[in-house]
Amino acid sequence: MAKKTKKKTAGPKPAGPLAALYNLDAGTERGDAVRTVIGAHGIRMKTVTPDMLGNPVGAIVGLVGFRPSSKPYEGEAPESEFMLLHNVTGQRLTDLLAAMREADCSVGCKAQVTQSNRLWPFATLVAEVSREHAAMSGEGA
Repeated sequence: MAKKTKKKTAGPKPAGPLAALYNLDAGTERGDAVRTVIGAHGIRMKTVTPDMLGNPVGAIVGLVGFRPSSKPYEGEAPESEFMLLHNVTGQRLTDLLAAMREADCSVGCKAQVTQSNRLWPFATLVAEVSREHAAMSGEGA
């Protein structure tokens, strides 16, 4: 009698590259410029709207086990442009950022999804990165 072997499952496949964009809406000159460059690099895009600001970063990018917040966001909506990247690494990231600089549509406030920030409300991540960006660029003084 032949032995039965269990098939190994690799688990969920990581999602493809994604850019979640806040205050870079389609139909605006700046938003369209950013979206054109991102699209040319084969990266999916998602628009983050003010009603999504209370959602965990993990829910924004569709990580398994994360759900949108059950409470509506009640804080003040950040005014800064923001780009959250998920599964955009290595040469693809380098090429994307270079292309954005060349097209004069770099986004100053941006972040990658990390083990730590995936738990944060999206608004908290935007506020923290915006503060850091202002401090490093001398805009906060």
